[in-house]
Amino acid sequence: MASTRQKVIKGLDAIFSKFIRMRASDDSGYAECFTCGKTSRWKEGDAGHFMSRGAYSTRWNETNVQFQCKRCNIFQNGQQYLYSVALDGRYGGGTADALYTLSKQTRKFSEGELRAMIEIYKDKVEELREAKGLE
Repeated sequence: MASTRQKVIKGLDAIFSKFIRMRASDDSGYAECFTCGKTSRWKEGDAGHFMSRGAYSTRWNETNVQFQCKRCNIFQNGQQYLYSVALDGRYGGGTADALYTLSKQTRKFSEGELRAMIEIYKDKVEELREAKGLE
């Protein structure tokens, strides 16, 4: 049986993923894959992580997580090299290295911090829904 903490993490993962995918979409609901450029509906893509979700220090980092098509994220293991090039291109040289370094740091969030992040991302999702007219 899942602990309360595990349930909170699962809830945070769900709302954070929704935010990442909605953030990448245009007003018509389409988003471009961060690594290959394929366009698909925001609901059909993934919130792909550059550094693995196993690294809690970067798991909910908005730079570390971008919209990816399922092909790149699942079937091509995230396309990490292309992901690093795209990160540096969008956010500046050294971004991928900085995320790698950050991912090696141990970070344990309290249950209260996790619940607070859920509320933050619920608000962000609602703002995007209103701004872009997405459902």
